[in-house]
Amino acid sequence: MQENQSFRPRGDTFLTLGSIPATDQVTRAGGPVSGEVSYMVYNSGASDAYLGYGMTSGAALANAVIPSQGSPRAVLPCPAGSVQTFTLSPMLFFCAVTPVGNAPLMITPGTGA
Repeated sequence: MQENQSFRPRGDTFLTLGSIPATDQVTRAGGPVSGEVSYMVYNSGASDAYLGYGMTSGAALANAVIPSQGSPRAVLPCPAGSVQTFTLSPMLFFCAVTPVGNAPLMITPGTGA
């Protein structure tokens, strides 16, 4: 994958709703099934969110925790109103948690940044 390549969608966009506490509604990404995958994440809410991910739904739910000192997690910070791209493994599960309120996270798998 070229690092200077613009983002190119390669799967359907899906919604993961961040809440406090994280719900057990975990979403599995589609898109490419091998190699690295870029996930574009848009937090359209007014609350920051922390996006847990993993190879299983249980791992994604377990990682949907706001990190604290001495307790690292496989979680991606998603500030309110932000659009970010993360390069991860294919076919991951996602689940989100917020410190307050709700945060709808729109996630699109693809390639590029």
